Amino acid sequence: MKIRKINKFMALAIGVAIAFTACTKDDGAIPNRINIEEVPAVSTNLETGGTTANIAFANQAAFSGKFKVSLFFAGATPPDKVDVVVRKNGVAASVKVFKTDVTSLPTSFTVTAAEIATLFGDTLKLNDNYDFAPNLYVGTKKYEAFPLVGLGSGQGITGMASIGYGEFVRFSVK
Repeated sequence: MKIRKINKFMALAIGVAIAFTACTKDDGAIPNRINIEEVPAVSTNLETGGTTANIAFANQAAFSGKFKVSLFFAGATPPDKVDVVVRKNGVAASVKVFKTDVTSLPTSFTVTAAEIATLFGDTLKLNDNYDFAPNLYVGTKKYEAFPLVGLGSGQGITGMASIGYGEFVRFSVK
């Protein structure tokens, strides 16, 4: 009986000790030890006036793709600069730089099939996909659109396109 009381008392003492040492001052929604970095939301969308998002395989010379890179939230602090990059067929290792040192947003771009072929050093083939998106530079940090590892950009949150946000613009050879 005496051993049972001692065991209960020890269990209670250990429980109280754990409860009082587990809490810290910075517990909350975002603990103080977590640094939050403000990175602007930059949207990439097709623009009217160009051809569709499809590159006609049989008539590549007629392709003129137009897209715009802009801040999603008007009045937000823009990144220091933006490099517009393109990846081929969803492969992050194939990323090439299309335009560098863009400092003014919104900015519109026009791309031709010949420019894409020159960037990749190869002819455009049927069912190839070319995704254009911005690399963001904020202070000394670079946020890649298509990093080799990690999340980066992707298909995004389902339904974001319905509110006008696009992580990248895709041109497909059909």
